[in-house]
Amino acid sequence: MTNSTHQNELAKRRFYVHLKGGEGFAKDSVTKFAEAIAQWQKFSEDDDFSNFTKEKAMAFTDWLKARDAKTDAGHLSMATQYNYLRRVKRFFKWLSEQSDYKQKVRKTDVDFLRLSKKDARIATSGTTKRIPTFDEVKQIIESITVSNEIDMRDRAIISFALITGMRISAITTIKMKNFDKETKIIDQNPGDGVLTKNSKKILTTFFPIGWSEPERCFMEWYDHLLEKGAQPDDPIFPSTLKGFSNKSDYSKTLVSSDLWSSSGGARKVFEKRCINAGLHYFHPHSFRHLIVSIMSETRLTEKEKRAISMNLGHDNVGTTFGSYGYGGMSGEDAVKIVRKITSGQGSEGGVGLSDQERAILEKLLGR
Repeated sequence: MTNSTHQNELAKRRFYVHLKGGEGFAKDSVTKFAEAIAQWQKFSEDDDFSNFTKEKAMAFTDWLKARDAKTDAGHLSMATQYNYLRRVKRFFKWLSEQSDYKQKVRKTDVDFLRLSKKDARIATSGTTKRIPTFDEVKQIIESITVSNEIDMRDRAIISFALITGMRISAITTIKMKNFDKETKIIDQNPGDGVLTKNSKKILTTFFPIGWSEPERCFMEWYDHLLEKGAQPDDPIFPSTLKGFSNKSDYSKTLVSSDLWSSSGGARKVFEKRCINAGLHYFHPHSFRHLIVSIMSETRLTEKEKRAISMNLGHDNVGTTFGSYGYGGMSGEDAVKIVRKITSGQGSEGGVGLSDQERAILEKLLGR
């Protein structure tokens, strides 16, 4: 290792400690900064960070735009370029404030780590999301013929995503003890290892979608795990059993009692089952957006809207919708209100989501 490489590694380590301890960034967020800085090091051939200049900043921007990537277009999306640049920029801004780099890295040079205004608008405008229709999700679930444990698990996880709107990271880390069979309350508790956004504790229950089959599929799976002797700390949606002849072999019929190593395995389940149903792949997160579409068809009071937003894990939707009077609603109250909607006991005279409210909620769900 050269001296410059050693100094670079020390600088990165200090920066990551600052992000995590000084600014409270989660591990996944720090990893994204590391990925972006790795792009800079690849571009600069691991040159000493202290040799940063505005010319290099502009060259890096051009390099990102021109470099090959494993995408349909063959290059990095504008959004990916934008995110790499903003993270590398934040790193060098921080570096320019450190005593050992202050005289070497100029803040005015760091400003050149940017897209043009036109490209930045494209990068931040988002892309059109593929959201399944209710009939398409029914088609996916009904196309799964259950002949073994994997079929049963796959049908259950897709059904669960539909009726809860939970993020896939939480679904893949939810444990047996986090679901109460009697009350049908799901406790997304980070203290139990459930991976929620910003490590937030979320209470939720099943959303009323006007179709009982998904709940039946999930409950059948949950009961199956109980009959197998699943323990409180076992995952509700375990990974596929592996390690028969060698560690890379996976069973075609059985699940393990272990968590997936990441949410990637569950995403592949969604992809496989969508394709088997004759549809294109719908990302698990698109099921959260479908919940908005379904609930938008329901006449809701402001109080019910607040309850729905809390079940989805959002703090600010109540304020967004003008429901100031319900800002102090508890998680338990939110579950009770969603239950009333399920049983048709919601307040009469409620109003559905306006186009503007729906757009705002869609934006929040995408975060």
